[in-house]
Amino acid sequence: KYGCGKGDCGTCTVLLNGDPVRSCIILAIEADGQKITTVEGIMKGGKTTPLQDAFIEHNSFQCGYCAPGMILTATAFLQKNPKPNRGEVQEAIAGNLCRCTGYTAIIDAILEVAKK
Repeated sequence: KYGCGKGDCGTCTVLLNGDPVRSCIILAIEADGQKITTVEGIMKGGKTTPLQDAFIEHNSFQCGYCAPGMILTATAFLQKNPKPNRGEVQEAIAGNLCRCTGYTAIIDAILEVAKK
């Protein structure tokens, strides 16, 4: 998804070798031969992940524009820190802007998945 085009909003986040990066500021040569995962790529057998389900259950997005970047950032974060506290989640998603929700539902969804 195209957002700001400057790497500021996080809308275009993808996972590059498992780490969240802003695709708008990654050169094609940097991605050559690397594993790139989009939000569709984290699904297993066409089924949504528990994190994607939690985003839906918590109404964690209204317009949906930030959702792919938020979900991919949170996916990578939870793999590195499976039992975070609220502050750690806030810090992890700080580079992803959402203009609709106020972040509370997003953070709640991430924490719910971390509890399971």
